[in-house]
Amino acid sequence: MLCRRHAGCQTASMDPAAETEPAPQMDTSRPSNLRLIAFALTAVGALAIGVGSVLTWVSAGFTLPALAGLTSVTKGLDTNEGKIALGCAVAALVLVVVSRVVSDAARAVLAGVLVVVGASAAVVGAMFISSASTNYSPIDSDSIVNRLAVELGHSPDEVRAALATVSSQLGPYTNVGLGPWIVIAGGIMVAAGGILTVRWAARLSADHAGADEEGPEITFEDEEPPEDLATDPRDDGAETSLD
Repeated sequence: MLCRRHAGCQTASMDPAAETEPAPQMDTSRPSNLRLIAFALTAVGALAIGVGSVLTWVSAGFTLPALAGLTSVTKGLDTNEGKIALGCAVAALVLVVVSRVVSDAARAVLAGVLVVVGASAAVVGAMFISSASTNYSPIDSDSIVNRLAVELGHSPDEVRAALATVSSQLGPYTNVGLGPWIVIAGGIMVAAGGILTVRWAARLSADHAGADEEGPEITFEDEEPPEDLATDPRDDGAETSLD
């Protein structure tokens, strides 16, 4: 005598991998317009800051023809402000690379740091320009004073005192070079790129959150219900016998 097999129930299997957050990997997907603009602004701005930091920041001298050859030229890396600007450029480039391999939340934080770095470079350049005429007067230039002291046979202190007495007749000038201006422009670009990166990271995080709210996919072990489930439940207790 053979008995009919009772219908059983099957449970849905949950994919455990759907509940585990994947490790951050380098984003190689096609960039959106917002992300592309942010990356371009940040990268070009960082390069501009780096280039500006090594250019001429200020030159000083006299318009008197006899002293026209006595010109003092100061490069960016010869100043503390130029060194700070170069550090900002390096930091911005590093942050751009690191932001591609971190999570959405960390990317937003790094973008905020980019804004600070760019703003700092711009402020450093602006402060240098505002104080250049005071800090880099030709009368206080050691290179000019020492050259005159050698030519005139006097001590540097005596030459400096004499220059201060007749400075108005010598036509002293202090000209700001392209360096700090380029640093300011690059800093503004980096800060703008950081702001756009924050917006892009927030949009990307919102998209991921919306995808997570849909929940994990539920799958059944069998695509079709078992044959036993299609029978009449009243026949569960029935038996089939063979004589």
